Amino acid sequence: MALIRSQVLVVGAGPAGCAAGIMLARAGLDVCVVDRARFPRPKACGDAVSNRAVRVVETLLGSRSALDALPHASVHGAAVVFPDGEQVTRSYNDPGRIIPRERLDAALWQALDAAGAHLVDGVAVRELERDETGGSIVGALADGRRWRADAVIAADGPGSVGLRAIGAAPPRSRRLGVAATAYLTSGGSPVGVNLRHLDPELPCGYGWLFPAVEGLANVGVYQRFDHSRRQGVPLRRRFDRFLGRQGLDRGAIVGGVRVWALPLCASAVPPAAPGLLLCGDAAGLVDPLSGEGIWQALHSGTLAARIAIAALATSEGLSLRWAHRYQRLCAREIGVPSMLRWGVQAMVDQVVRRRLYTVPVVRGMLGWGYRRGSLEISKRP
Repeated sequence: MALIRSQVLVVGAGPAGCAAGIMLARAGLDVCVVDRARFPRPKACGDAVSNRAVRVVETLLGSRSALDALPHASVHGAAVVFPDGEQVTRSYNDPGRIIPRERLDAALWQALDAAGAHLVDGVAVRELERDETGGSIVGALADGRRWRADAVIAADGPGSVGLRAIGAAPPRSRRLGVAATAYLTSGGSPVGVNLRHLDPELPCGYGWLFPAVEGLANVGVYQRFDHSRRQGVPLRRRFDRFLGRQGLDRGAIVGGVRVWALPLCASAVPPAAPGLLLCGDAAGLVDPLSGEGIWQALHSGTLAARIAIAALATSEGLSLRWAHRYQRLCAREIGVPSMLRWGVQAMVDQVVRRRLYTVPVVRGMLGWGYRRGSLEISKRP
């Protein structure tokens, strides 16, 4: 069995893993990034990159021109559409973007390579290994390979090997969201505007229409899994109904409908242990209200890298003290605000169920909160 040694092993090369790996490599650390997929690879996603996420991507790619070279649609505003067709709108001084996820991930992978990280794709990490005392994570096993590292960053999604290594259960029921999305050759939102439709058929969820990129519009539905299961109707069917209510032609779909799970932020503190930090979807950091997770992945990846860099510069390495410091940072900047958004979701759900959006004062309050970006962490107004 081949033995590979590095200072840091990053498991997963999505936005979180790439963000961590790029920062670590630029800091001069020997970092190995492993992913089970072959790059470039397709990825089911809504493709919405918020304005705060855009700034992180620009930094990771190294220049504004590298960011601008990616196929994209600029997003200067957004609207929430009530079931009666009325809207509340907001504008962004700092625009976000719609960037096809396959192109975004490929660009980050290339930046990772340019930063000097050692890249291994097409290899699935099966389990993490502890030291002889069982106290600290020191490496990983994969088919025909064994890694040894001073720190491991798990960024490999909701079924993470990091969760298994510390005995944590994968997210289920209320802790999961589900989404169905497809690319359409017609039927996107107006240029520069993201539309989110509050829909009685999607309690604790919504449907979206985003601006087209290179002639294809990302359209989809998002819902909390416990509510989706309770309805007893497959999400793909409710996606089809949403298309029908928007007057969209299912025949315009290119590449089929894709459904995937989203690990929602159900705890303010992400999992971590001596020698191990979890970030992105592996840490369950997706916004429960919107289902967005790209900024959370990028930001938690950068936080994990900062902690690993600082910890490995000390004699103690990535000890429990440093793991707790990472948890506190994530809790303050992602976890606590996300937990508050569960309350916003419950409120919005009641507004839709009881048709309170038809009451002018309620609609006015919702518009005021939406324009202010109340409890928003991934976007700036």
